[in-house]
Amino acid sequence: MTRRTLLRMGPAAAAAVAVRCSSPPPSSPLDPGRAGITGAIVGASHATGHRLREGGFPEPRETRDVSVIIVGGGMAGLSAAWKLSKSGFDDYALLELESEAGGNSRSGRNDVSAYPWGAHYLPVPPPEAPAVRELLEEMGMVPSYGADGEPIYDPRHLCHAPQERVFVDGAWRDGLSAQDLLDPEGTGTVAVLTEFEAQVRAYRNYRDASGRRAFAIPVAASTTDAEIVALDDISMRDYFDRAGWSSEPLRWYVDYCCRDDYGCTLETTSAWAGWHYFCSRPAEGQYLTWPEGNGRIVQHLLDRVADHVRTGMLVYRVGTGGGPGSPTGATEVDAVDTVRGTAVRYRARRAIYALPRFTAGHVIDGYAPPGAPDAFTYCPWMVANLTVSRLPVDAAWDNVLYDSPSLGYVVATHQNLRIAPGPSVLTYYRPLSVPNPAVARTWMLEQRWDDWVSLVLADLSQAHPEIESLVRHIDVMLWGHAMIRPVPGFVWGASRRRAEEPHGAIRFAHSDMSGISIFEEAQYHGVRAAEAVMRDLGHAHTSSV
Repeated sequence: MTRRTLLRMGPAAAAAVAVRCSSPPPSSPLDPGRAGITGAIVGASHATGHRLREGGFPEPRETRDVSVIIVGGGMAGLSAAWKLSKSGFDDYALLELESEAGGNSRSGRNDVSAYPWGAHYLPVPPPEAPAVRELLEEMGMVPSYGADGEPIYDPRHLCHAPQERVFVDGAWRDGLSAQDLLDPEGTGTVAVLTEFEAQVRAYRNYRDASGRRAFAIPVAASTTDAEIVALDDISMRDYFDRAGWSSEPLRWYVDYCCRDDYGCTLETTSAWAGWHYFCSRPAEGQYLTWPEGNGRIVQHLLDRVADHVRTGMLVYRVGTGGGPGSPTGATEVDAVDTVRGTAVRYRARRAIYALPRFTAGHVIDGYAPPGAPDAFTYCPWMVANLTVSRLPVDAAWDNVLYDSPSLGYVVATHQNLRIAPGPSVLTYYRPLSVPNPAVARTWMLEQRWDDWVSLVLADLSQAHPEIESLVRHIDVMLWGHAMIRPVPGFVWGASRRRAEEPHGAIRFAHSDMSGISIFEEAQYHGVRAAEAVMRDLGHAHTSSV
């Protein structure tokens, strides 16, 4: 659920996935000095999803037949639906727990602006991600192509300047990179940075005998050469220690990047995943962003598949008739309508399971998670949207606080082309990047709305002493299993690699299967699963991957 790349699964996928807790009424004051600030912890109760562990579901009273059933309406599920519809395959249904599809890419809106609840940008995709390019062209983001055949993206949707700044040593500095944090007098730090940047260039330029890059998007396009894959066996901190890179600013910066993209720290991020962050994209990459973040993509997908989407449906059983690995057979999907309280059974020839993998053992008949049962671990996140009467002075798109447990905030109205300043919405991100995510989830659920607001304001007041006087409203979203953690040994371990294997008539689709929680990976697995079921069912289509 990275501030920038948070994409994946969702409150929608299952309340067992997007954990939230009850909140006081929106008008509850923090204290007499903050009585004017309203808000709430928003989203569904975690208790609905936790029913998967408790059981006791009603028997289905109705049966519906459909060729393909998609379980989960995050980016993977929506991408699978998009590919089916785009290929003229219309006999399918998508079941989503939440009242809105989109998972971690969902967004909100108030009288000031639309704003993200998670993923808030999409990097311009590389050639290895043709499905993303296909989608962006369909969205009207590619008005023309260059002489080299590469897409030229609409500048209205590329992130405007100023893009980034960091608050350090009591002042704001433009830019956010290790270079921007350097002490000009610190010659040792300069030497370490030179070595670090040389390694980035070496990995970016790496090509194996088949022409594959060391680190690619999607992960499936990366090299399998042993020397690169072996990086997954150690942490990013181990790599730094072995290289002798002791610069504190550099370590902080790389730790920040790991928390931003993975919800992990320097100690808990696989070195392979750490280098993937820096080397899978070009040095001068551009970002597409919108006020609602990747909610813009969600809406585009829903415009094309909404007739097939059924929200408020908690899937509690998926049965398969063909047995593990069988390409034949059929499946039954039982779901509770959370509004009516009644259950319905869908009979399908194929199913696409697009929920996070930790739910599969609770839902799929006879399913044993691949590899170690605790291999798939998830970082909890808190995201808050602050409606303010005006922006802090000189705000950039991305505003980061050095040495803070948060990742700072982004400005929802940054892309607005306006002369006069006015109200805005700040989206604040805080991953709970402790070694034991279960402990963090428990602590997270114990906090009230006013606890979170006090925490957010205390953090931001370091850089903005006036922040409390600017805030009118704060809503908080709690994500219990926000994103997969690429801890050492996971990305290239057996558990992750076996996660793509079908289970009877069930195909899997989720960014969990890449070990990296970004939109491109979710879309890749969703499209890949859709193409697989169309091949199984003999439906002609053109591949997007």
